[in-house]
Amino acid sequence: MAPLHPAFVHFPIALVVFSFVADLLARISGKLSLRAAAFWSLIAALVFGAITAATGYYDMTRLRPVLADTFRYVDFHFDVGLIVVGAVVVLTVWRWLVYARKDRSPGFAYLIAAVLVMGLVLFQGWYGGEMVYSQGAGVAATGKGTEPPTNGKQRLDKVTKTGD
Repeated sequence: MAPLHPAFVHFPIALVVFSFVADLLARISGKLSLRAAAFWSLIAALVFGAITAATGYYDMTRLRPVLADTFRYVDFHFDVGLIVVGAVVVLTVWRWLVYARKDRSPGFAYLIAAVLVMGLVLFQGWYGGEMVYSQGAGVAATGKGTEPPTNGKQRLDKVTKTGD
């Protein structure tokens, strides 16, 4: 069976980014439709984020023998993924309790938190892509990348602070 995780990863990334942008534009313009779109896309990001994390865990445990050379990167990616899901849960609860129920635009503190969560989500997407495209994590390595695998390994090692 092919890995399931790659089929879902793009949804939470896009939805978190869209939610932030829509909230920012709603704050600037005062449009209720943008505020609603931001809230519901954040709910969708939470749902797809949970699915993405679950399929990531499933693929990680199922493909562990295949991931032998890259497992430390995959393990770090999974740990960050749990933090991302937790951050999106906190953001969603905050958004719902403070702004959605009172029909208000999010304040600056929320927008700052949202941009930080968005940055974490984008980092997670970059790191996952770097694992796949430079190290072949979860895919058959073909040696047809755009650069030597050692270049990607150096970037991944800078983040994980290891240099085996």
